[in-house]
Amino acid sequence: LRSNCFNLSFEKRANGTWGGPTAVERPAMRDPVYGSFQKDSKGAPSYDRKKSSSGCCRSSCCENLEANEALMAACGVVMISTTIAMCLMPIGMSITWTAPPPTGPYSPTTPNFPPPPVAPVPSSPHGPNGPLSTLKPVDDLGFYAVQRVGTALPQKKLWGEITTPYPTHEFYENIILGTGTEPENVIKALPYIYSVQGDKLSAIYPFVTDSEAQVQSIFDGVMGTLSLGGHGMGEQRVLRTDKASVTVGWTTAAGASTMQATIVQGDPYMSMQYDNAQVIISSPQMLTHLKFDNVKVKLPCQSGTTYAAHKIELGVLQHDALWYGYAFPPLTMKCGQGGTLGLLSTSTSYSGVVRLAMARNCTHGSGMHCGKKGTGSPAPPGWEQLLDKYASSRIVSGAPEFDIDDDGTTVTMNLKYDIQGLGGAPNKLEALLCVLPHHRDGNTGYIDRTILHRTMLGPMTPYVTQDNALKVRMSGPGIVWKPDNDIAVTYVNDIRKAVQKDAMGFKMPYNYQIGAGDPYNAGKLLSRVARVILIADHLKMEDEKDFMLGKLANWTSIWLTGKSANQLVYDKNWGGIVSCGCMYNDCGGKCKPHCDNGGPPTCPSLAEGSFAAGMDFGNGYYNDHHFHYGYILYAAAVIAKFIPEWGKQYIEYIKLLVRDVANPSATDGSFPVYRHMDFFNGHSWAGGIFQPFLNGRNQESVSEAVNCWYAVSLVGDALGSDKIRNIGLGLLAMESHAAHHYWQLDRSHSDTLPKGFAINGVSGILWSNLIQYQTWFGSTTWELNGIQMLPFTPVSEFLLRPSWVGQQIKDFQSSCTGQCVSDGWVSLVCMAQAVVDMQGAWECAQKLSNDVYDPMTAEGNGNSRSNLLYWIATRPPQGP
Repeated sequence: LRSNCFNLSFEKRANGTWGGPTAVERPAMRDPVYGSFQKDSKGAPSYDRKKSSSGCCRSSCCENLEANEALMAACGVVMISTTIAMCLMPIGMSITWTAPPPTGPYSPTTPNFPPPPVAPVPSSPHGPNGPLSTLKPVDDLGFYAVQRVGTALPQKKLWGEITTPYPTHEFYENIILGTGTEPENVIKALPYIYSVQGDKLSAIYPFVTDSEAQVQSIFDGVMGTLSLGGHGMGEQRVLRTDKASVTVGWTTAAGASTMQATIVQGDPYMSMQYDNAQVIISSPQMLTHLKFDNVKVKLPCQSGTTYAAHKIELGVLQHDALWYGYAFPPLTMKCGQGGTLGLLSTSTSYSGVVRLAMARNCTHGSGMHCGKKGTGSPAPPGWEQLLDKYASSRIVSGAPEFDIDDDGTTVTMNLKYDIQGLGGAPNKLEALLCVLPHHRDGNTGYIDRTILHRTMLGPMTPYVTQDNALKVRMSGPGIVWKPDNDIAVTYVNDIRKAVQKDAMGFKMPYNYQIGAGDPYNAGKLLSRVARVILIADHLKMEDEKDFMLGKLANWTSIWLTGKSANQLVYDKNWGGIVSCGCMYNDCGGKCKPHCDNGGPPTCPSLAEGSFAAGMDFGNGYYNDHHFHYGYILYAAAVIAKFIPEWGKQYIEYIKLLVRDVANPSATDGSFPVYRHMDFFNGHSWAGGIFQPFLNGRNQESVSEAVNCWYAVSLVGDALGSDKIRNIGLGLLAMESHAAHHYWQLDRSHSDTLPKGFAINGVSGILWSNLIQYQTWFGSTTWELNGIQMLPFTPVSEFLLRPSWVGQQIKDFQSSCTGQCVSDGWVSLVCMAQAVVDMQGAWECAQKLSNDVYDPMTAEGNGNSRSNLLYWIATRPPQGP
């Protein structure tokens, strides 16, 4: 303890203010203090009264606080409620828990926990582009620092000179997971899939297959593959990273020659920068066409024959494609042996940049992916000219910026690029990109809609940067604490009754009271209570609101401060807040519930292997942090809104979780920048660092990602931080924009995903190279629709468009039987129905039993009857 006296709970004083954690409250009544979790003959909590080493008996210390304030200060009295006080020993002393003998089922009272272990001085503001805070999780905020082992560690040889914090969810993550040389170590940076190998970089052009079950980008090591390499180069390592690109480097054994490639999402050029090296352009495909500066070469090319050129044309057989190559400065090359593509620079000390770009796909219609055989496709009009024009503009890095209007309803994402001029061209020229449907639909400038590449997310078309940026303009909901519409008068009394019952009757499961559960379900339970508090506030039910606020503040505080039984700790190897893991044990109800592992340093969720990677839904391996912490941040926002003192005390701890999922600055030395968000694809990735998957990154519940950014915006509003507010609003607009394009599908006419899959109306898991009609926990219709709608909050009105919900609701309703009902998902069916049929949804809700909201069920734990009825009663006017 850093202080002798702490107020352990947050309660409303008689004057209407709230007691903060550093204030010592004088009790309204003089009750004996309680010391251990057992009950006396009257059912009241009874504590073991023992003599402390300070010579202060806990009971005598606290029985008459008004008469003995000096003794109270010496013993460290803390108010738990208006009737119960607890004595803490002075600094350095421990409190001994005397467990009662087993007398049957264990039913302890609600515990209260201390406030932050330290009272940090808030980090000073750092400007619009600076970090949210510079306080360190361990040194300044008291979090436990954990050390990973074995395969759970970052692979230093792959990261090169880069140090903690490491990115965990980037589009390029596969190349630094595992050994870095496995078949799964491919990354998707449209329009290509890249394979980073020991002495070369290969661009693989994918094609798309689809069915009702999935959409997939198909690729292999022969078809569509073209490589840039260097003679004698050694194993790769990462040199630089940012939110738009990754730069990979190679070096010869002696270190005299190097090459490096910056891979940029949306870049039609694969580029390699050489320093004192021999260039190799290769492919396992057969050559069908070869030109050097418009001079056609008769095939097969004679081995050893030399050609000098700035521009090269390469036709390959198996993929039936034409590629353009550009060299800055011009390059003299010679043909290798055999009929496959193999060009080597005659010089072993070339220094410059070589670029390759696909100019035509299905040139003659002979490729297996070309559709009708024998039908060739000319290059899209003007595309070859664009490739020539912008070949000298090379993107070398990128960073996102947001422009947000005052009310947060219009958001522009600017992905700003650093563009290097080649061959004497000036820097800061505009650059050529290939963009996706969500880019086109969010762009107010000139958009060329000529289709260049067909991807699983829809067609890519050409785009020239504007002011060195890719600009995407989107709508946003602004700050929404409650729905735009008031409660329909006819439903008010029913909702008031539900709030009273939810406020007074809700029982937090004991393992979550002490924070021994997983952070995902803990967050859902906390968020559930927070929703009822906001509803109570709307109805001006102050007693119910205040009663729940005190409980919520205590339950939330232990997670924020790393004092939960399943402790949140700081991972000093990767750089992030992760759950330690709890091997929960209550001896079948006969002993004090506890974690058998005892907490850090023994952290089962951070160990090696698949068991650890699956614990706490993979939190220890960075799976789903924005889902988990989004719920906790929502609860924190609600508490801070109504108890400003709490928000001030906990601001750095709240910001710690914001920093974990949405740190905006590379100068924050504790967390990576925007851990989850992919600013080119426009949505988050949820999958973490356990292993490289051939299909790349993945995200299932886009609605829970939206919920996180919504929570961040509310945190900013509640704490009075425009910076945090705008981070939340920007990410919220982006995620929703992507959801409307790639998760919520138009069955009759999809402008994005292929119609064979779009007939489902919804995507399940979206990977880099695969979209599945299934979830991680099942493939029923109710699971797929429910996971893309929950949780229902005021921002759901922005996310869930009536046209889409109306299209999905019948299948959602008809499929919801059995487990859908018993696990509480059925309440989501009624809420979805309310988007298009308010009266029918109300009738649906009246049929549900209270078991639907059981906090021990998979989805009932995240919803309440109050929230269900409130959502229905606040729907906008609906047409006939």
